[in-house]
Amino acid sequence: MRLAYFTPLPPSKSGIADYNAELLPYLAESAKITVFVEHERELRQNRGHDKYEVRDFMHFAGMHSERPFDLCIYHQGNNPYHEFVYDQAIKTPGLVVLHEHCLHHLFALKTLDRGDRAAYRKVMFQAYGRTGAILADGRSRGVNPDYMQFAMPLNYQVVARSLGIITHNQYAATHLEVPEAIPYAKRLPGALPEPPVVQVIPHHLSPKVYDLDNWEKNDCRTELRLPTDRLIIGAFGYVTEVKRLPRVLKAFKQLLAVIPDAMFVIVGEDHWKHSVAPLISELEIDDKVLITGYTNERQFFQHLKAVDIVVNLRYPSAGETSGTLIRTLGAGKPLITSDFGQYGDLPDEICLKVPVGEGEEQALYKEFRRLAFHPALRAQLGRKAAEWARRECDIKYCAARYLEFAEQVIQQRPIKNVVPLQSKETPLIDCDFDEALQDLLDWFADDEATQGYILKHKHRLIDTLKLIPKGDGTQRLLELSSYRQMPPLVHRFGKYAEVVTTAFWHGEPNRKPQSMRKGKTGEELNFDFVRLNVERDRFPFTDESFDVALCCELIEHLAEDPMHMLIELNRILKWDGLVIITTPNVSSAISIQAALRGRSPYIFGHYNRENEYYGLSDRHNREYTPDDVRVALEASGFEVVKIFTRNTWNEPEPEVLQLLANTNVPLELRGDNIFVVGRKVSSHIERYPKQLYD
Repeated sequence: MRLAYFTPLPPSKSGIADYNAELLPYLAESAKITVFVEHERELRQNRGHDKYEVRDFMHFAGMHSERPFDLCIYHQGNNPYHEFVYDQAIKTPGLVVLHEHCLHHLFALKTLDRGDRAAYRKVMFQAYGRTGAILADGRSRGVNPDYMQFAMPLNYQVVARSLGIITHNQYAATHLEVPEAIPYAKRLPGALPEPPVVQVIPHHLSPKVYDLDNWEKNDCRTELRLPTDRLIIGAFGYVTEVKRLPRVLKAFKQLLAVIPDAMFVIVGEDHWKHSVAPLISELEIDDKVLITGYTNERQFFQHLKAVDIVVNLRYPSAGETSGTLIRTLGAGKPLITSDFGQYGDLPDEICLKVPVGEGEEQALYKEFRRLAFHPALRAQLGRKAAEWARRECDIKYCAARYLEFAEQVIQQRPIKNVVPLQSKETPLIDCDFDEALQDLLDWFADDEATQGYILKHKHRLIDTLKLIPKGDGTQRLLELSSYRQMPPLVHRFGKYAEVVTTAFWHGEPNRKPQSMRKGKTGEELNFDFVRLNVERDRFPFTDESFDVALCCELIEHLAEDPMHMLIELNRILKWDGLVIITTPNVSSAISIQAALRGRSPYIFGHYNRENEYYGLSDRHNREYTPDDVRVALEASGFEVVKIFTRNTWNEPEPEVLQLLANTNVPLELRGDNIFVVGRKVSSHIERYPKQLYD
């Protein structure tokens, strides 16, 4: 079995690098492994290993092309050393080891931390629809807390592109974003047709822990300059908010009332932003608490041997199984954990668990006190913990399960080439205004009424035309608006394999060929014409079969359910397909001017006595603001890529514009017609957005 293995390695400061430095020799006993790393320092330190080869990840494509690997294994974490691993996992499906199910921190690093708010918003919108976009906007402005990211793990993309997934605990496995409600093929471009096979394999116990059996606690304390006659409680690793250290330290302060000479050691570096040093001073326990700063591996193990009790809390959780946690258990140390998340995999007889939230500090104090005054309990917990960890997390056992699962994935999930139903981007139509207008008028040379309509709407029509991609001769366009002006323009200036038009008026659903004859020259234009109720009917088109949809001067006519239409457009458009909406702007300067004069702000709200057959559809049932249209599009899975307004019919009086300026309301988007382009990037639907429905 030839495996391509993507991971950071020492000396990179990643726990996963250390994890794999320990695991790889055992895997390599039964598989031929090439490890791909990103940094030159990793190559230098690990080159020439006798059991596996280490190569620059840039060499993977050539090696895989020349002689394909049986399987790619990706070790995915959240720090910057894992960015290249994620990108390659998306390119080449394989077996992904999710050391934590929540990858939100990685995406925040790739986007927000580099000043790219738009990219962060798009990722959140793709994953969680409009809710995700709203939360992304808030976080970009510093409104939403960082804790939000634990509730939105952003693992859907890598899960959808994986053949198999390994997690280290059941909690992480149950938080993979594999929604049953959305077919895999529709989840996102490139999603594999079947969900990945999932396996829980425990985090292995470091073989170096066994060396501690031959060490003496007091020797370690002496070398570390720690007192040999005091109770010492330890917390290990870099200080972060989720480790709950403020509550731990407050509980420790209570313990000092009954055990004044107890000591607390934080084995690791303090956080630059969420430092616990000020709290230690505030609690007046500076002489009882030691923050060691960075420790090397030997010093880490010395501290682990030296302490009497270890506390390892997490809330909220990214689903990680801490390597320090497993080492603590394997070393036979009494352990206090959170009664939450990944700790649920730990049997109750090997550790003590405290609830998170209300009562947490008091529960910690009680467990500190219980362990402090009952050495026999400490010994019992430590003995059972060591037995469990050395049995269930034995590195040879874990390596064997890795290889067994890799074989299973190779046999059950051969890589299938997946061609995403994704619209290709082409340049927008570019045309001369007068030429386009004249060509359109020529089609209706014998229809004076339609020519009058065209002349009245000429700017809207040509502006809309210039928003449409030119096409490449293979694409399909759907025109929903029932007007006959756009098909001739698209035919003249675009390049589409097929243009389909619809009628949204009343009548039985049907589909029939439609023919237009150019009044000036006799040229014929043929296209399919579909009659349907866009607010009720399922559109008679297959999923992801169109590249562009035009919805021009239509949505304002709908009386019941405009979201039905937009959701159906999401279904039939390919990924990255475009919907173009034009509609009157009820918040335009012209509408405000009319309202101030006591008239209706609607552009066209009159009842039409001459068109009884068309009923409510022949009047504007609801006119929209630009924000209304944005909400409707985002609620139906479309990212708004362009939005603007212009005065198509009338110009407001200067006094009205000055009045608006004096009231400090925004002056942009005050034209009387709205133009919006939305791109399909999400299949998450908000069926009835509150801004539009009661």
